[in-house]
Amino acid sequence: MALFILAVSLFLALGTGVSAECVACPNCDYERISIEQGDACINFWTCSGDTITCTYPSVANPGTWNNCSYSASTGWALADGPSEICFSGAGANAKCEAPNNPYNNAIPGCTASYGLINGTNGQLL
Repeated sequence: MALFILAVSLFLALGTGVSAECVACPNCDYERISIEQGDACINFWTCSGDTITCTYPSVANPGTWNNCSYSASTGWALADGPSEICFSGAGANAKCEAPNNPYNNAIPGCTASYGLINGTNGQLL
C-alpha cells in the first residue's frame, strides 16, 4: 500500500506539476558579451545528488566554460563558481517545465542528470 501511495505522489508531482516546485538555472550569467548581445546564457546543466551545475560560455576565456553550482544544502545559494560571474542563487519555477528545471523539490531529486539548452548567447565564443 505504501508503494502505491508513493507512486501516486510521484505521478502527481511529476505528471501534473501540482504542488511541485523546481529549481532552475539562471538563464544568463553576469558576463557581458557586448552591449548589443547582452550576457552569456546557459548552454547546459548537470544534476547529481542535491547539486545542480549550470554551464555558460566564458567571455574572458573564449573556447571554455564557466560553471556555477547551486545546492539544496545551501538553500540553492551559489555553492561553487566565480561569484563575479554567477548569480548568487538558483531560481524557483512552480511550473516544472522542461528543459531548464534540473531539480524537483517535490521528489526531492534531479529531473535528469543532464539538460541541453544551447539557446541565444549559449554557444562557445
